[in-house]
Amino acid sequence: MIYLVDNNLPKEFSYFQTGNFVFIKDISNSLSDSEIWNLALEKNYAVLSRVKDFYYRALQSEKSPKIVLFRLGNIKYNQSTLYFKKHWSQIENFLQNYRLIVLWPDEIQIIF
Repeated sequence: MIYLVDNNLPKEFSYFQTGNFVFIKDISNSLSDSEIWNLALEKNYAVLSRVKDFYYRALQSEKSPKIVLFRLGNIKYNQSTLYFKKHWSQIENFLQNYRLIVLWPDEIQIIF
């Protein structure tokens, strides 16, 4: 699976340093949320973002890209690394069957 990483997530994050991650910053600094949405649908990318608008749009749309919404708060880099080390394989597994996932500090919420 290819992941489209929104501008609000750190490009230098170690977990994003494989060929499976495409950064919006590398495509354009000015893509709107709708353009990101359409690109993800067109290319079959999963969107990684902190933007709640993707969550609400997914709830209202018949067709949506896979969305992983980060609701982890203002955690430090090393805390993010520990979170991903603990949960990333589970997140990837969930994305095989679900389209909307919310990451909370203490749980991973599957919406649908």
